[in-house]
Amino acid sequence: MNQIRAMRVFLRVAELGSLTAASADLGYSRGMASAILNELEAYLGVRLLERTTRATRLTEEGALYAERARAILAEIEALEDEVGAAEKMPRGHLRVQMPPGLLRIVVAPELPRFFTEYPDVSLELLSRNRVPDFVGDRLDAAVFVGELPDSALISRGLGRIPLLTLAAPAYLERRGIPATPADLAGHETIGILSSQTGRPSPWSFRNGGTSETFHPAGTLAIENADAAVVAAAGGLGIVQIASYLVFGEVKSGRLVTVLDNWRPAAFEARLLMPTGRLRPRKLRVFETFLIEAGKRFRDRWQIRDVA
Repeated sequence: MNQIRAMRVFLRVAELGSLTAASADLGYSRGMASAILNELEAYLGVRLLERTTRATRLTEEGALYAERARAILAEIEALEDEVGAAEKMPRGHLRVQMPPGLLRIVVAPELPRFFTEYPDVSLELLSRNRVPDFVGDRLDAAVFVGELPDSALISRGLGRIPLLTLAAPAYLERRGIPATPADLAGHETIGILSSQTGRPSPWSFRNGGTSETFHPAGTLAIENADAAVVAAAGGLGIVQIASYLVFGEVKSGRLVTVLDNWRPAAFEARLLMPTGRLRPRKLRVFETFLIEAGKRFRDRWQIRDVA
């Protein structure tokens, strides 16, 4: 029995929920696909699929086998890609998590470039701003902005993201303009809840060799960064946030920067992978694409990095 072929057939049936659809997708006759599955179940001595006239569902043993087989096939694909010819076009599927704003504003507009150059790579992009669960979410990689959640992960830098401290002009007219980070104690602030701590992330400031930290404790804290931008533009307070999220609001004048002499340190955007995994060519070219997408965005907005 060709176990690799049997795994591929079984997984496609499990994913599509139909033997007929899976056999057509793989280019097999329905009878041939059925024979491969029967041989696999006989070899393992368990039933992997419950087949009815309406649907095909995984058994408990089938769900376990599917999880392990998917990982095995991914490793085989990565190994073949790693040692294959350099000129070979990358192909296959990638499942990557990244922050919603970064995906919407920086990455999504550049995707036509990626698919034009790499038409044989398919993507699943999860829009989530949290510590990645590589096993539970079946991730190949994750883009993370901020402090690394786990030092055991493989981390590759994608570029630095400056932060800005901003407020709506109407708010500043009403409450005044802060001159130093200490002045923020007398202002309304909009905190961004950390996915790691569940509390508002502290704000950092630098002025020459002096560093200060401010802990926002205003009447509003929001988990979703896009919503925090809307709240700030509505005049509810001062916010400190990743620059890529607010350049449209800054250009239109709905938000203006404050404390320009006290600039926050830039965050590093990183591509994370679990230790021990191979880095297939499809992931390497996607990493390069992410770096170039970030550069094009910074060039378009003439963003100056802040160390």
